Amino acid sequence: MYEDMYHGLFSRRLAEWAIGRMEIRDAATGTMKRIVERRLDDVEKVLETNKVELPEEFRYTAWYLFNMAAADYPRSLRTDEQRAWFVEETLCDPDGCPENVLDCFAVKMRNAGVPVYWEDMM
Repeated sequence: MYEDMYHGLFSRRLAEWAIGRMEIRDAATGTMKRIVERRLDDVEKVLETNKVELPEEFRYTAWYLFNMAAADYPRSLRTDEQRAWFVEETLCDPDGCPENVLDCFAVKMRNAGVPVYWEDMM
């Protein structure tokens, strides 16, 4: 049902839930801590500043990806500009598939034993 409604992309609820779970390893202590979430409007401003134009249906997937870049690639994607380009290159890859972002997220959750209640994410 979720897949039919959102065509393999993130809804606002799913992006909020997923971003709210993101953690990063603290280099000083080695412990995991919550990321400092970037709000949707902030991410959209960063994308606009860096001339990243995306179709409206990618809005919440882009928000998720931007925050995921900070959580999963803190050393290689340090700046807002780098994260904006990562979002664009991931979602606009001519031979890519934007729906892979959701697929990868779902696999990560399944492998971590975290249930995703898809009907609540619509």
